[in-house]
Amino acid sequence: MNQPIRVRCSRALTSATRQAAAALLIVLLAFSPADAATRALKFPPPHSTAYSHDQEIQIGRQSVAEVRRQMPVLPDSDPLTQYVRSLGERLVPYVPNTARNPRFPYEFHVVNVKEINAFALPGGPVFVNVGTIQAAENEAQLMGVIAHEMSHVYERHGTAQATKAGYAQVGLGILGALLGRSVGASVARAAVGLGAGSLFLHYSRSAESEADHVGALLMYSAGYNPRAMADFFRKLEQRGGAGVPQFLSDHPNPGNRAQVIDALVRSLPPRQFSNGNSAQFSEIHQAAVGRSPATSPTAH
Repeated sequence: MNQPIRVRCSRALTSATRQAAAALLIVLLAFSPADAATRALKFPPPHSTAYSHDQEIQIGRQSVAEVRRQMPVLPDSDPLTQYVRSLGERLVPYVPNTARNPRFPYEFHVVNVKEINAFALPGGPVFVNVGTIQAAENEAQLMGVIAHEMSHVYERHGTAQATKAGYAQVGLGILGALLGRSVGASVARAAVGLGAGSLFLHYSRSAESEADHVGALLMYSAGYNPRAMADFFRKLEQRGGAGVPQFLSDHPNPGNRAQVIDALVRSLPPRQFSNGNSAQFSEIHQAAVGRSPATSPTAH
């Protein structure tokens, strides 16, 4: 008499177990290994700004259009652009992504200019000059530049700086298109700030230090040695007679950059890093060296 009951209980238990296992699988699939790795590291939180997440994205999109008008941006189909995009996309999954601070929709572009420089705009756009690709000795160094710029976006340095400068009160008027007002190309030019004193492209030493820190964590997460980022910046500082690269003018050295990155790496769990190079980098680097980029950022 009891046997059928025991069988039914066993079947009920099996069904419940399967349901629980299925629910657990759904939860596990909702989080990628990249998300898990990101949560295991201590990323500093983004800065508070007067702009919403969606407004920053709109600023970036509007500014990209202006950059394309003013600078010789390579087409998306160009091999250099595709390669830089592939590097950036390896880092994107490791950028923290929470309900409170959603990950920005990153995009990657290459500017056909020989200056060693790179910059990022609010909301996700990242630009790397051909001269930077030419100057990088290996893939890890180029990855370090991209990670550094992505970190400025994550930390919201541009709009935080605009907020501190007083644009919190008038900023949504200056960036009036966000509220449905038409203010023309002057808005985008103010946002992009291609000249000196720009709102979004010249950061403090503390912001540079934060970008180094976050960039190093992104590189570590993606399997690249963060020391390569410091190596590239050190190389730029040692150029001497070649003049100070534009990158260092736009990105002031926060001081002891290499030592700070070394200390950060030592504080993280040991892991195997990429050797910093790849056959694809060698091919792209050779292609970049063979280019004759413009001497002026505004030349087309």
